[in-house]
Amino acid sequence: MSRRTHYDVLKVPPAADHQRIRRAYHAEARRWHPDRVSELSVTDAAKAEDAMREVNEAWRVLRDQARRKAYDQSLDGGRAESPVREGIRVDANNVTRIDPRLLDPEFLHARRQASSDYIDNRRSMFFRLLPWLAFAGLILGIFVFTAYQGDNRPASTPPTTLAGPDVGVPANACVRVIGGPQLLEIPCTGFYDGRVIGAFEEGGACPDPKLTIREVALTNGIVVCLGA
Repeated sequence: MSRRTHYDVLKVPPAADHQRIRRAYHAEARRWHPDRVSELSVTDAAKAEDAMREVNEAWRVLRDQARRKAYDQSLDGGRAESPVREGIRVDANNVTRIDPRLLDPEFLHARRQASSDYIDNRRSMFFRLLPWLAFAGLILGIFVFTAYQGDNRPASTPPTTLAGPDVGVPANACVRVIGGPQLLEIPCTGFYDGRVIGAFEEGGACPDPKLTIREVALTNGIVVCLGA
C-alpha cells in the first residue's frame, strides 16, 4: 500500500490551487483539533493527535510554493511538471498537456516570425554598432601604442663631446657636486647629481636647455650644465 501524500491528508487533488488547499487545511484542522476530541478514548485521542500532526505537516509543505514544488517532484521522482518542450508539459498525474495554440498554423507562423524578427533586430543592432566599436578599438590601440612608445623612448641622446669649456670631467660623466662648488666624477651606478652635458662661460647658455635639469657655477666662473 502506497504512503499517503499531503494531498491525501487534506483531501485535495495535486492540482489544487493555494486557496483550495488553505480551505481544506482549516476544515481538517477543525476536525482533528484537541478540543473536539476530548471526549474520545485514549486510543482514539492518540489517533486524532497523529492525524492533526499530519494535517499540520501537510499545510506546512503545501502552503509554501518552493516546498510544494520540491515535494511534487519527490512524488514523481523529480519529473513532476517537467517540461518536454515549449508548450508541452507533463503534469503531476503523468498526463501530457499540449498548448492548443500549437495546433493553429497561423499561431505557429506568427511565433516563428516574431522569433525571426527578434534575431534580425539583434543582428542589425550589432552591425550598426560594429563601426563604432572598431573606431573605439582603434583609438584605444593608438593611445596604448603612444603611451608604450613614450615610456620606452630614450630620454635623450648622451653627448659624445663636451660642448663648451673644459670642466675637468668628460662629457656625459656622472658627477656629484661637492664643496666649492666642484665636480666629483663617480660611477653612474650610484647616486649622482647629474650627467655633464655642457658648460659655458659668462654670457653663454647650456647647449640644450630642454635636457638641462641643473646649472652649477664652479669656482673658476664656468657654469656646468647637468642632465638626467
